[in-house]
Amino acid sequence: MSIKKQSQRTWLILLFAILLISACLRAPFTAVGALIHLIQNDTGLNGTLSGLLTSLPMFAFAFIAPITPRFVRRWGMVRMLFASMAGLTAGILVRSLVPGVFGLFIGTALLGVAIAAGNVILPSFIQYRFRKQIGLMTGVYLVSMALWAGVSSGFSLPLAVSGHLGWKGSLLIWCLMSLFALIALAPFLRERNGEWKASSPEKENSELAGSIWCSKLAWCVTLYMGTQSILFYTVLAWLPSMLNAQGLSMDQGGLLLLVIQIVSLPTSFLAPVLASRAKSQTKLVVTSGIIYVIAFTGLLTGHWILLWSILIGLGSGASFSFAISLFNLRTNTAEESIKLSGMAQSVGYLMAAVAPVVTGYIHDLSGSWEATKIFLLICSVLLTVLAFGVGRDHKVHLVARRRS
Repeated sequence: MSIKKQSQRTWLILLFAILLISACLRAPFTAVGALIHLIQNDTGLNGTLSGLLTSLPMFAFAFIAPITPRFVRRWGMVRMLFASMAGLTAGILVRSLVPGVFGLFIGTALLGVAIAAGNVILPSFIQYRFRKQIGLMTGVYLVSMALWAGVSSGFSLPLAVSGHLGWKGSLLIWCLMSLFALIALAPFLRERNGEWKASSPEKENSELAGSIWCSKLAWCVTLYMGTQSILFYTVLAWLPSMLNAQGLSMDQGGLLLLVIQIVSLPTSFLAPVLASRAKSQTKLVVTSGIIYVIAFTGLLTGHWILLWSILIGLGSGASFSFAISLFNLRTNTAEESIKLSGMAQSVGYLMAAVAPVVTGYIHDLSGSWEATKIFLLICSVLLTVLAFGVGRDHKVHLVARRRS
């Protein structure tokens, strides 16, 4: 009985840790979009640099994602997750406590690196720890991430203004989440580094011929991942400012970001479940793209903003979950899945990182958000077209070969 109780206690601690870590993978930088005008007023940042502020975590993800598995092989998933949360805490502290623009950008870069590592490790950690409950725990992880992203978007500005914390205090509060994650992970640090054993010399001497980068299907999945990321992170960075230009307050814009995040929760959870049960995912993936097209077409009209925000939430939750699910649905082996995930997420988030900077620059040049709205509409059409390519039931096929 004591062993069973100990096992249940371990399971609950791990669940608590996953909920906290997944919350930390979005909330610390989704809060920036709602606070961007306060940051601009305080620091004098223009639209281009403000866009860069929201893009830094994605640049970090693009460059850190491919090398993270090497560190995991050496140090283990628990230690690397602990290091990720420690780095995130340090980044949040530097961003809020070090004065000037220097501290703002260095802190953002630090938390970007930490989030990048955590994004790569957490799905594998779930697979290792919850082999019989991978689907359920993946859904829990995605819902927690989306929920806390919405909370940070919706409540960061009220905390800064009504709560008299200022933008620095409002951003600083998220270090509490990462500190609790560190506490939850601490009991598991003594475990031996056996979660991800290094490949045997025989396996290390082999590689996939032509690599994943030569696969047309892999590029379709990568572009799908990148396009849905462009849509989400551009909305995250600039939607309150877009709506402010239409007459809504920044508070209302932040609350609509919260609506988007909350509405995305059911589709974030249901999309992987439905996709795994269908032989072909074309209808499901195309539908999520069409929802986006309708939403951004409506956003151009300037009316019924709540309706279009709800549709953006439904589309973003479904398209992101479909993108993550494709890493397994379009591959035959774990090795192919890892390679496809690394390619799609590194290139995809690099694409997404550029988007807020470019759209901020376009706004600075034009003095209007209309061009950005048109850009989002074009991207949503592209996402729908790509859905026909990634939705069909076919696999990435790679041939193993020896290194010379």
